[in-house]
Amino acid sequence: MSAIPPPPTGHVVVGVDGSPAALSAVTQAALEAANRHLPLEIVSAWTLPGDGQLDAYVRQMRREAEEATKAAVAHVRALHPQIWTIARVRRGPAHEVLLASAEHASLVVLGSRGHGRMAGLLLGSVSLSVAAYTPCPLLVVRDRHEAPSRPDGSGEGLVVVGVAGSDCGLAVEAAYEEAELRHLRVCALNAIPPIVPTPLGLPAAAIESLAAESAVRRSAVDAALAASRAKHPEIESQVRVIREGASQALVEASREADLVVLAAHRRTARFGTRLGRVGHTVLHHAHAPVLIVPVG
Repeated sequence: MSAIPPPPTGHVVVGVDGSPAALSAVTQAALEAANRHLPLEIVSAWTLPGDGQLDAYVRQMRREAEEATKAAVAHVRALHPQIWTIARVRRGPAHEVLLASAEHASLVVLGSRGHGRMAGLLLGSVSLSVAAYTPCPLLVVRDRHEAPSRPDGSGEGLVVVGVAGSDCGLAVEAAYEEAELRHLRVCALNAIPPIVPTPLGLPAAAIESLAAESAVRRSAVDAALAASRAKHPEIESQVRVIREGASQALVEASREADLVVLAAHRRTARFGTRLGRVGHTVLHHAHAPVLIVPVG
């Protein structure tokens, strides 16, 4: 019997379940691994029924999980034969299996939708649990963006990163690194809560105050970008300050983006760690792939 290879470290992890969306995630994960010169771990999960009996249905679930990983490995080897690829079929809830692999990874990639034990990604408990607890960045690939972002280096695309303050430094750097890998531009987005004018409009003093606040916000975002701009001088970038709710602004900006990058400002809730409202909304409604970067 051959020994089970040890898990790689600093690698890319992708979850598969045999669905078309999962195969799209594998395609993107393989490209991420190839661009970073990292190993790729392909993971699938299966679970026992409550009574613990291995009936025909459970055996079928395990067989389907094994077949999904085999198909994914073949797909990766056809696209990027140079990548070191390892497949793992593990027993347990999908989010727990993925989080176990994420402990030693540099990136986890999931499809936007699936079936079986990984169904409902973006809209269900699996992706939200992984996003809330993963120790490394999580890339969720949307159905509408099944093809990887402009690998030909055309440089016409855009990485949108939400910048709310100085604690978004890790997300900003991740956005610049992704832009460099994908040959894209960076747009740093800061949202100011909108003000509803009275029937008579806004007084001149209020308008001047709003303009001053926008200038202060723009300066703060420029400061948050300074280190990454210096590190990646070849990446074109811009700052946009929008008077709109942060969630709505990011979802709208995702329409023209190849990737949206968000800092995961996690909070401890009554029943465990939770993503903030903005991250939760963007994961549900973004029109582009979303990269969640844990910052605390």
